[in-house]
Amino acid sequence: MYVETQLHNFHSYTQKFTPSPHISKHTYLQGYSQILWLFGDEQYVTEVGSMNFFVFWKNSAGKNELITAPLDGTILPGVTRDSILQLAREWGEFEVAEKSYTMTEMSEAVAEGRLYEAFGAGTAAIVAPISGIAYKGAELAVPCGKDGKAGDVAKRLYHDLADIQYGRKAFGNWSVVAAA
Repeated sequence: MYVETQLHNFHSYTQKFTPSPHISKHTYLQGYSQILWLFGDEQYVTEVGSMNFFVFWKNSAGKNELITAPLDGTILPGVTRDSILQLAREWGEFEVAEKSYTMTEMSEAVAEGRLYEAFGAGTAAIVAPISGIAYKGAELAVPCGKDGKAGDVAKRLYHDLADIQYGRKAFGNWSVVAAA
């Protein structure tokens, strides 16, 4: 994944969801399929391509946490995003946070071995694991599970969401089985 910074705290859905052909071409030529959007001089992590971005890590307090950017006007409030947050909170196995975090914090977590996995989430992809991020001329290797395809949290979320969508599993009032 290639990193692109939103300049001067300016943001619009048009800019983010229809990136310039130059950025897209550069991303592709670097061997990446998506752009990780950063916001402002602080380089807050926002989204990946047109998907919400999630990180599962050990936070600075030493607790396992699934984190995604907050709904502060720069983040698309997606149904898949909300579903992932609800499911993860229901599991009760780790902290789930909607808060701002920077690319510096994320790259430090990678360097310290505290970043367990990262993934994008959206309607079309449901859950899309991320294996690497190009940042400041370096490749940040993101763990992608024992099989190299997806981490345990991403796999579990994908399967739980698919099972709910296809009626194989009930969850709260999300779906109702209709008689044939």
